[in-house]
Amino acid sequence: MSTRLKTSPIRFALLGDLGGTHARFAIAEIGPGGVMLRDPMSIKAAGHQTAEHAAMAYMAAIGLRERISLAMIACAGPVTEDRVALTNLDWTLTATGLRARLGLDQAALINDLEAVAWAAPELADSDLHTIGPQIPGAPGGAIAVVGAGTGFNAASWRRVDGREVVLVGEGGHASFAAADPLEMEVVRRLTPRFGRVSVERLVSGPGMLNLYRTLCEIEAVTPACARPDQIPVLARTGDRLARSTVILFCGLLGAVAGDLALTLGARGGVLIGGGMAPGLLPELEAGEFRRRFEAKGRFQSHLAAIPTRVILHPHAALVGAGRALLAQVGEGV
Repeated sequence: MSTRLKTSPIRFALLGDLGGTHARFAIAEIGPGGVMLRDPMSIKAAGHQTAEHAAMAYMAAIGLRERISLAMIACAGPVTEDRVALTNLDWTLTATGLRARLGLDQAALINDLEAVAWAAPELADSDLHTIGPQIPGAPGGAIAVVGAGTGFNAASWRRVDGREVVLVGEGGHASFAAADPLEMEVVRRLTPRFGRVSVERLVSGPGMLNLYRTLCEIEAVTPACARPDQIPVLARTGDRLARSTVILFCGLLGAVAGDLALTLGARGGVLIGGGMAPGLLPELEAGEFRRRFEAKGRFQSHLAAIPTRVILHPHAALVGAGRALLAQVGEGV
């Protein structure tokens, strides 16, 4: 995250959530009462040459009249100092460049899953859909956030000595751990193509397509789907390989989420974000997700006590970006 922001009442900020497919924006009104979001909008990233162009198109679309003096932009990629190159989109931006192009006083960049983790304590029950048992999780426990969409990543939120702390890395690029002969065969077939098979190569939108094509290859069947979103639709018509793909995907998502719950100490729960899970609720509820989430040998009972919920809020990352911004401006509001 870039240098701490400073502000005074009342100012307006641009919030952004830049993914591999969509760019989402909102305006935040920052004052003594906190942050109020308005005019959220999602636009196709592919239609814009740069993030700055997308931001300007958004502000023009909503007919913005107030002067924007601050920006907090969540990006699907690793943020180093004030620079980020998006992992699954040909955009590179810096806080300095964003400030200059949009005429801002201050700007900051954070990872998109970092933003979703900031939103975690703000999400209401109506923003979440429980997968598995209705259990509360450990009071005050850390919360893990897993995001499966165009890419994959994870972050965690916890409170330490009364202060909120968010940690994020690039978990989607950790090596995938196969657990049975079919998964080993999938990895074997994909390794020559990718060099190594990371979690993101299987547990994401493109990952679902990789799974489907590999299952078709194993059975010498011509694929009927060219896009990830077509696979669940075909599965619901009874197509065997599409259905096998969706079941396998849900299981892998559960397995990875369970691994991250252990790694991050997420006794407070695991939230599943990103664009994939909300469209797969019936399949996630069918049981394979939760079975693989808990299937951790000696730690099965440990995982069984951790709730798993899908984030339904369409702009959770923008909510989190607003909270991260407020945390930075702090006493200056």
